[in-house]
Amino acid sequence: MPRSARTRAAWLTAIALLAAGLFTAYLFQSRTQAVNSDGASNALQAWDMLHGNVLLRGWTVSDVSFYTTELPQYAFVEAVRGLGSDVVHVSAAMTYTLLVLLAAWLAKGRATGREGLLRALLAGGIMLAPSLGSATYTLLLSPDHTGTAVPLLVTWLIIDRGEGVTRRRWLVPAAVCLLLAWTAVADPLAEVIGAAPLAAVCGVRACLKLVRRREPFRSVRYELSLAAAAALSVGIAYGAVKAVAAAGGWTATPVRAGLVAGSTLGGNAQLMGRGVLELLGADWLDAQSDLAVYFAAVHLAGAVLVACGFLLTVRRFFRGDLLSQVLLVAIVANLAAYTFGVAVRDLHSTREIAAVLPFAAVLAGRRLAAPLLARRPASALAGAAPLTGAVLLAGYAAMLGFGASQASVPADNADLTTWLSAHGLSHGLAGYWQANSVTLDSGNSIQVRAVAINGGTLMSEAYWEAKKDWYEPSVSYANFLVTIDSPPGQSDTALRSHLTALAGRPAHVYEFGRYTIAVWDRNLLTALG
Repeated sequence: MPRSARTRAAWLTAIALLAAGLFTAYLFQSRTQAVNSDGASNALQAWDMLHGNVLLRGWTVSDVSFYTTELPQYAFVEAVRGLGSDVVHVSAAMTYTLLVLLAAWLAKGRATGREGLLRALLAGGIMLAPSLGSATYTLLLSPDHTGTAVPLLVTWLIIDRGEGVTRRRWLVPAAVCLLLAWTAVADPLAEVIGAAPLAAVCGVRACLKLVRRREPFRSVRYELSLAAAAALSVGIAYGAVKAVAAAGGWTATPVRAGLVAGSTLGGNAQLMGRGVLELLGADWLDAQSDLAVYFAAVHLAGAVLVACGFLLTVRRFFRGDLLSQVLLVAIVANLAAYTFGVAVRDLHSTREIAAVLPFAAVLAGRRLAAPLLARRPASALAGAAPLTGAVLLAGYAAMLGFGASQASVPADNADLTTWLSAHGLSHGLAGYWQANSVTLDSGNSIQVRAVAINGGTLMSEAYWEAKKDWYEPSVSYANFLVTIDSPPGQSDTALRSHLTALAGRPAHVYEFGRYTIAVWDRNLLTALG
């Protein structure tokens, strides 16, 4: 075997081993967070797709469908290992592993040698070790915008490689258009952080070349084709979603949009800043122990690198390469939409800006590697830079190992699942946060459907992450209701009084921990409005 082939095989083997190691670590760290009904809903949708309901007929999904991104991934995992709560953990670990590797690859770009390696290490190192707690919940659990960055990074890779293509260059905008549309079908946020930044940057670049530099039109064909591809992708995605609905497939809850009131803008900006620190693992305010504070302090090094890469890109924006410009505008667009939007509620809302992490990591790798290598060790301190970098990377790896070594936790309401199984109860009703999580945790052997009080009326919650057939008395059955007294914000004790008024007094009432299980001798679905 030629030496070049052996070298290539060695690199591929090393990358495969790295991917396997990262996946394992992220899987164990994901298991430190409890799977809830949000992730369970997606897993149940994927299970339905896997069993023939490809269009998800009868389903009303949330404002983000994940139809072309995480749902096929979930279906693949379920085909291999069956239905259960661990599907969410396995899929999250796969997604984040891909994010780290794609970010490192994209940061490397076409650079070779020491610069290429340093670019990849910077980007991958910044993302290597998500902190425990809120960051793990955001990055390593249920689908919620984090996975959207995977196809977007693939799109940016195609653009980055396409700049050097001369033959059949039209394939680049064609592929970009299809990928952006594919992603936007799953998550409309892709239009804000993908299509819009690409169209804007390419449009500005074309104008500058034509007007300021007076270059011939042929010099801007590539930029204009990418801008057109980005714009066209929005229309294709819109048409695809409408076509699915027209064919009887899933329908989505309207996206909650609008501008925040000026009085709350300051609070939003504060949460945005903390959210960025959380994604980078440097939010010491969220630390629950002295060790967590230490880990956050180490992660501050990554935050500094990200800030430097961002500011350097801003400073040299009009002299930068296309991809760096797109990434910068995407980050700004994402942060602005979050800060001025109405989706900000608490630190968990950071999921809305999850793509900022891989985008910023790529920028740091691409912008900082060359300046760092260009510096000559004029002092002992400067000469210690490689050692400092190695120590930081080792520290990040140690933090990843620590996160992976923590004890796993059961899915939300796992104790309820066990109790219902032991008492032979398999078809019932509950509030949203108990329903789908129990159904998933039981592997669909216990089917609990969500109900809610809407306008003072007890009704099926078929307008959110549910399937219409679940509430049809002719094909489905439910004879018990689970209510819960805590935690705050999830109490649904009023459900029982409303259902009692409709269906009469229950035949049996059981108390189990924080749950109350009321059982009737009839199909409760006939009583729902």
